[in-house]
Amino acid sequence: MVDVIQIGSGPYDSNIFLVRGSDTNILIDCGSGSYSSRVEGSIRRNLGEADLDAIVLTHEHFDHFGGAVHLMRAFDSSLHGSPECARTLREGDPVRTGSFLFGARMDPILDVKDIGDDLKIGGLSFDVRSTPGHAPGLICLIERSEGCMFCGDLVFCDGGVGRWDLPGGDLELLRDSIERALEWEISSLYPGHGRTETRDPKGQIELARRMLAMY
Repeated sequence: MVDVIQIGSGPYDSNIFLVRGSDTNILIDCGSGSYSSRVEGSIRRNLGEADLDAIVLTHEHFDHFGGAVHLMRAFDSSLHGSPECARTLREGDPVRTGSFLFGARMDPILDVKDIGDDLKIGGLSFDVRSTPGHAPGLICLIERSEGCMFCGDLVFCDGGVGRWDLPGGDLELLRDSIERALEWEISSLYPGHGRTETRDPKGQIELARRMLAMY
Protein backbone atom coordinates (compact mmCIF):
# COMPACT_ATOMS: atom_id res chain seq x y z
CA MET A 1 0.00 0.00 0.00
CA VAL A 2 1.38 3.39 -1.03
CA ASP A 3 -0.02 6.63 0.32
CA VAL A 4 0.58 9.93 -1.52
CA ILE A 5 0.14 13.11 0.53
CA GLN A 6 0.35 16.54 -1.06
CA ILE A 7 2.28 18.95 1.14
CA GLY A 8 1.01 22.52 1.12
CA SER A 9 3.44 25.28 0.25
CA GLY A 10 2.79 28.68 -1.34
CA PRO A 11 2.32 30.60 -4.60
CA TYR A 12 4.79 29.87 -7.43
CA ASP A 13 6.07 26.73 -5.71
CA SER A 14 5.92 23.32 -7.27
CA ASN A 15 3.67 20.63 -5.91
CA ILE A 16 5.36 18.65 -3.16
CA PHE A 17 4.40 15.01 -2.61
CA LEU A 18 5.17 12.85 0.42
CA VAL A 19 5.11 9.21 -0.70
CA ARG A 20 4.66 6.76 2.16
CA GLY A 21 5.31 3.05 1.85
CA SER A 22 5.07 0.45 4.59
CA ASP A 23 8.52 1.26 5.93
CA THR A 24 9.85 4.06 3.68
CA ASN A 25 9.02 7.74 3.17
CA ILE A 26 10.29 9.92 0.36
CA LEU A 27 9.58 13.48 -0.77
CA ILE A 28 9.17 14.23 -4.46
CA ASP A 29 10.18 17.85 -5.15
CA CYS A 30 10.43 20.43 -2.41
CA GLY A 31 9.36 23.86 -3.66
CA SER A 32 11.44 27.02 -3.96
CA GLY A 33 12.35 27.26 -0.29
CA SER A 34 10.31 30.43 0.22
CA TYR A 35 8.00 28.50 2.55
CA SER A 36 10.44 25.96 3.98
CA SER A 37 9.28 26.30 7.59
CA ARG A 38 5.68 25.66 6.55
CA VAL A 39 6.71 22.71 4.40
CA GLU A 40 8.90 21.23 7.13
CA GLY A 41 6.10 21.51 9.67
CA SER A 42 3.61 19.79 7.39
CA ILE A 43 6.04 16.96 6.66
CA ARG A 44 6.70 16.44 10.38
CA ARG A 45 2.99 16.30 11.16
CA ASN A 46 2.46 13.66 8.49
CA LEU A 47 5.53 11.61 9.41
CA GLY A 48 4.97 11.53 13.15
CA GLU A 49 7.91 9.57 14.55
CA ALA A 50 8.94 8.16 11.17
CA ASP A 51 11.98 9.28 9.16
CA LEU A 52 12.12 11.00 5.78
CA ASP A 53 14.40 8.63 3.91
CA ALA A 54 15.08 10.65 0.75
CA ILE A 55 14.20 13.65 -1.39
CA VAL A 56 13.82 13.04 -5.12
CA LEU A 57 13.72 15.85 -7.69
CA THR A 58 11.81 15.62 -10.95
CA HIS A 59 14.09 18.25 -12.52
CA GLU A 60 16.51 21.12 -12.03
CA HIS A 61 14.23 24.18 -11.84
CA PHE A 62 14.35 26.36 -8.75
CA ASP A 63 10.65 26.13 -7.90
CA HIS A 64 11.16 22.36 -7.50
CA PHE A 65 14.52 22.19 -5.69
CA GLY A 66 15.03 25.53 -3.89
CA GLY A 67 13.94 24.08 -0.55
CA ALA A 68 16.20 21.04 -0.85
CA VAL A 69 19.12 22.13 1.33
CA HIS A 70 16.84 23.20 4.19
CA LEU A 71 14.91 19.93 4.11
CA MET A 72 18.02 17.75 3.70
CA ARG A 73 19.41 19.28 6.87
CA ALA A 74 16.12 19.25 8.76
CA PHE A 75 15.49 15.54 8.13
CA ASP A 76 19.05 14.27 7.47
CA SER A 77 17.82 13.05 4.09
CA SER A 78 19.67 12.20 0.89
CA LEU A 79 18.94 14.09 -2.33
CA HIS A 80 18.46 12.39 -5.71
CA GLY A 81 18.04 13.62 -9.30
CA SER A 82 18.69 12.61 -12.89
CA PRO A 83 22.32 12.92 -14.06
CA GLU A 84 21.44 16.13 -15.98
CA CYS A 85 19.63 17.59 -12.99
CA ALA A 86 22.44 16.65 -10.60
CA ARG A 87 25.10 18.15 -12.86
CA THR A 88 23.22 21.44 -13.14
CA LEU A 89 22.78 21.70 -9.37
CA ARG A 90 26.44 20.92 -8.75
CA GLU A 91 27.43 23.65 -11.19
CA GLY A 92 25.03 26.14 -9.58
CA ASP A 93 23.99 27.69 -12.89
CA PRO A 94 21.48 30.50 -12.16
CA VAL A 95 20.18 30.49 -15.75
CA ARG A 96 19.55 26.80 -16.31
CA THR A 97 18.05 26.42 -12.84
CA GLY A 98 15.85 29.50 -13.28
CA SER A 99 16.88 30.85 -9.88
CA PHE A 100 17.37 34.29 -11.45
CA LEU A 101 13.62 34.40 -12.15
CA PHE A 102 13.03 34.25 -8.39
CA GLY A 103 15.72 36.80 -7.55
CA ALA A 104 17.45 34.03 -5.60
CA ARG A 105 21.12 33.28 -5.18
CA MET A 106 22.06 29.91 -6.64
CA ASP A 107 24.67 28.18 -4.53
CA PRO A 108 25.97 24.88 -5.90
CA ILE A 109 24.42 21.78 -4.33
CA LEU A 110 27.17 19.18 -4.44
CA ASP A 111 25.59 16.27 -2.57
CA VAL A 112 23.13 15.06 -5.23
CA LYS A 113 22.96 11.35 -6.02
CA ASP A 114 22.43 10.40 -9.68
CA ILE A 115 19.33 8.35 -10.55
CA GLY A 116 19.50 5.63 -13.19
CA ASP A 117 16.65 3.91 -15.03
CA ASP A 118 15.21 2.64 -11.79
CA LEU A 119 15.15 3.92 -8.24
CA LYS A 120 14.78 1.80 -5.12
CA ILE A 121 14.80 3.42 -1.71
CA GLY A 122 13.86 1.09 1.14
CA GLY A 123 10.53 -0.51 0.28
CA LEU A 124 9.67 1.94 -2.52
CA SER A 125 10.61 1.22 -6.14
CA PHE A 126 10.16 3.40 -9.22
CA ASP A 127 10.67 3.11 -12.94
CA VAL A 128 12.51 6.26 -14.05
CA ARG A 129 11.77 7.67 -17.51
CA SER A 130 13.76 10.52 -19.06
CA THR A 131 11.29 13.09 -20.46
CA PRO A 132 13.20 16.16 -21.71
CA GLY A 133 11.56 19.10 -23.43
CA HIS A 134 10.66 21.32 -20.49
CA ALA A 135 14.11 20.80 -18.96
CA PRO A 136 17.00 18.53 -20.02
CA GLY A 137 16.96 16.68 -16.69
CA LEU A 138 13.21 16.14 -16.36
CA ILE A 139 12.17 12.62 -15.34
CA CYS A 140 8.90 10.87 -14.64
CA LEU A 141 8.80 8.47 -11.70
CA ILE A 142 6.35 5.55 -11.87
CA GLU A 143 5.84 3.76 -8.55
CA ARG A 144 5.94 0.07 -9.42
CA SER A 145 3.40 -1.49 -7.08
CA GLU A 146 0.49 0.84 -7.83
CA GLY A 147 1.42 2.77 -10.98
CA CYS A 148 1.37 6.29 -9.54
CA MET A 149 3.24 8.61 -11.91
CA PHE A 150 4.99 11.77 -10.74
CA CYS A 151 5.63 13.73 -13.92
CA GLY A 152 7.07 17.06 -12.78
CA ASP A 153 6.39 19.68 -15.46
CA LEU A 154 5.90 17.31 -18.38
CA VAL A 155 2.12 17.73 -18.43
CA PHE A 156 -0.53 19.20 -16.15
CA CYS A 157 -4.16 18.30 -15.78
CA ASP A 158 -6.76 19.94 -18.01
CA GLY A 159 -4.49 20.37 -21.03
CA GLY A 160 -1.38 22.07 -19.65
CA VAL A 161 2.22 21.29 -20.59
CA GLY A 162 5.56 22.46 -19.27
CA ARG A 163 7.05 25.55 -20.85
CA TRP A 164 9.63 24.94 -23.57
CA ASP A 165 10.82 28.58 -23.90
CA LEU A 166 13.09 28.44 -20.85
CA PRO A 167 16.85 27.70 -21.12
CA GLY A 168 17.22 24.04 -22.08
CA GLY A 169 13.64 23.75 -23.32
CA ASP A 170 12.85 22.10 -26.64
CA LEU A 171 9.39 21.87 -28.22
CA GLU A 172 10.10 18.79 -30.33
CA LEU A 173 11.62 16.91 -27.40
CA LEU A 174 8.56 17.81 -25.33
CA ARG A 175 6.25 16.43 -28.02
CA ASP A 176 8.22 13.19 -28.13
CA SER A 177 8.24 12.82 -24.33
CA ILE A 178 4.48 13.26 -24.11
CA GLU A 179 3.91 10.76 -26.95
CA ARG A 180 6.01 8.19 -25.12
CA ALA A 181 4.21 8.84 -21.83
CA LEU A 182 0.95 7.76 -23.46
CA GLU A 183 2.40 4.26 -23.84
CA TRP A 184 3.08 3.73 -20.14
CA GLU A 185 0.83 1.81 -17.78
CA ILE A 186 -0.14 4.17 -14.97
CA SER A 187 -3.01 4.43 -12.51
CA SER A 188 -2.75 8.05 -11.40
CA LEU A 189 -1.03 11.30 -12.32
CA TYR A 190 0.76 13.67 -9.95
CA PRO A 191 2.01 16.73 -11.89
CA GLY A 192 4.43 19.37 -10.70
CA HIS A 193 1.73 22.05 -10.55
CA GLY A 194 -2.05 22.12 -10.30
CA ARG A 195 -4.40 19.31 -9.47
CA THR A 196 -3.80 15.57 -9.55
CA GLU A 197 -5.76 12.89 -11.41
CA THR A 198 -6.63 9.40 -10.15
CA ARG A 199 -9.51 8.41 -12.48
CA ASP A 200 -8.24 8.94 -16.03
CA PRO A 201 -4.54 9.84 -16.07
CA LYS A 202 -4.05 8.76 -19.69
CA GLY A 203 -6.91 11.04 -20.70
CA GLN A 204 -5.11 14.00 -19.15
CA ILE A 205 -1.89 13.17 -20.99
CA GLU A 206 -3.81 12.82 -24.26
CA LEU A 207 -5.47 16.18 -23.65
CA ALA A 208 -2.05 17.76 -23.14
CA ARG A 209 -0.82 16.12 -26.35
CA ARG A 210 -3.74 17.56 -28.31
CA MET A 211 -3.20 21.02 -26.86
CA LEU A 212 0.49 20.94 -27.76
CA ALA A 213 -0.38 19.95 -31.33
CA MET A 214 -1.70 23.51 -31.78
CA TYR A 215 1.89 24.86 -31.65
